[in-house]
Parts: sequence; C-alpha cells; structure tokens
Amino acid sequence: MPQWQDLLHQGNDNFHNKQWKQAEYCYKEAAFHLDSLWSANPKNVELLMAWICAIHNLSSLFEVQDKAELSLQYLKIPHERMLSIYQCNEYCEDTKLIAQNALKITFMPILMFSKRHPVCDTCTQSLAAFQSEIALNQQIIH
Repeated sequence: MPQWQDLLHQGNDNFHNKQWKQAEYCYKEAAFHLDSLWSANPKNVELLMAWICAIHNLSSLFEVQDKAELSLQYLKIPHERMLSIYQCNEYCEDTKLIAQNALKITFMPILMFSKRHPVCDTCTQSLAAFQSEIALNQQIIH
C-alpha cells in the first residue's frame, strides 16, 4: 500500500476516534505526499482525487471542531487550484480537462458548506456565478 493511502487510513481511524491532532497530522502528510506525486504526473486522476480527498478530510476535521473558517479555507484550496489550472494556458488540454472535471467535485462541498454556515456576500455571489457557469457548460445529450 502506498504511503499516502496508509496515512489516509490512519487519519480516518484517528478521526473516528476523535484524535484530532493525529488525524490532522496524517491528513496533512498524505496531502503533502499526494501533491508531490500528482505534480510530477498531472494526468494521474487517481492521485488528484486522493489529494482532493485528503484536503477535504482536513476540512471535515476542522468543521467538527467548530473551526468553520479554517474548514472553508481547506475546501477552497483544491477548488482554487483546479480553477487556476483550468484557466491557465500553460497546461495541455488533457490536464485542463481533468481540472475542469475536478471543479465539479470541488464545488459541491463548498456549496453544501455555505448552506450549513454563513459565508460572506462576495463568496455567495461567487458560488452562484460558478454554479451558473457549470450549468452553461453542461453538455446536453439527446
């Protein structure tokens, strides 16, 4: 089992046992390893999804500890990174497509978070604008 998988499993065990500091350490270490691996191989969707998962686990960890602002920051990290890649012309079309698809995955947790916790007006407007953009970019199959 790769080290990042082991760290995610340990983090999940610690999370379920309410060992917050140990869970945080494991999730951050997993995210660090995954970020390094994915940066070297940006077309590896498995590594990207695992990295997003590790970051989202950190968000969940902070949310259950009533640290909503920190939780939201961790939700925004993968979303903003995927948006940056998608909008950057330096990446190949395959990588941009992967980022575009990942945006759909990173957006929903932010939207759900905004329904559970108050967010600023600017964030609310950004969420609504992004949701509209996603709807426009959906392909309709007949």
